[in-house]
Amino acid sequence: MPATTARNPQLLNKIVATLGELPTSPAVVSTVMGLTADLNTEIDKLSRVLAADPALTAKVLRLSNSPFYGRSRSVGSLNEAILILGFFTIRSLVVASSTYSLFGRKTENETARMLWDHSLATAIAARILTARVRSRFVEEAFIVGLLHDIGKLILHQKMPEPYREIVKRVRLERKDFCPAEQDALGFTHCELGSVILSRWNFPPYLVDAVGHHHTPEAASPPREGGVPLAHVVCFADEMAKTLGYGFIEGYRADLASLPQAAMLGLSPEAIETTQAELKAYYQEEKHLFEE
Repeated sequence: MPATTARNPQLLNKIVATLGELPTSPAVVSTVMGLTADLNTEIDKLSRVLAADPALTAKVLRLSNSPFYGRSRSVGSLNEAILILGFFTIRSLVVASSTYSLFGRKTENETARMLWDHSLATAIAARILTARVRSRFVEEAFIVGLLHDIGKLILHQKMPEPYREIVKRVRLERKDFCPAEQDALGFTHCELGSVILSRWNFPPYLVDAVGHHHTPEAASPPREGGVPLAHVVCFADEMAKTLGYGFIEGYRADLASLPQAAMLGLSPEAIETTQAELKAYYQEEKHLFEE
């Protein structure tokens, strides 16, 4: 497990000990993660694994027929869908599908709904931003964005009353979540999230980015000269909240003045374009998981 500076590691570990595996066909998630990490994997092999989950198969086919991929005819086979989407997008979709179940979106729970909306918007923004700076870690950025607030969700599920008080304090005092969580619990959602993903055997660089999405300057150096994922997700997080896809309503930030904007070389015009893309893609991908 990753190192943590939690003041209350006993409570943190107690929460983690109550968790199971990543929901929704955990065997499929684990297998797909392994297969898509090897670019020499045969498409037929990956197709057979995906076919074991009918709901996931439907999502893969629907996404491959999305206008985003500019198909002139419909795609009806998993093999063709995999060729269109690519291994990394398939991996992101599988993780997103499993994460969607964890958020329990079929319930009327407002907190879980807002967390999912914010997480999906952050993930899409992270993907757009990473592509804009021409990094090859586009889908990795999507996964980190999707899971960056997994610690908040788990705290909401496992400690509903104490966490409700934390949320109330954040709203009333306009306080940031991390200091409020540290005061009340002795650890933050970032620390909890990194420990959870480590338990689920996610790659260390993804665990590190989730753990430092509020402190990107403390994250590990980027992989192979790539874009620093913690900085991308930090900025994507702010962008999602500013556009109203937030856990706390009415949040606004001057995105162009954030240090991550300069680091990523984002002009005000580029930020505006990215926001427009986020709004368009968000509706497309949101519907993918709600049917």
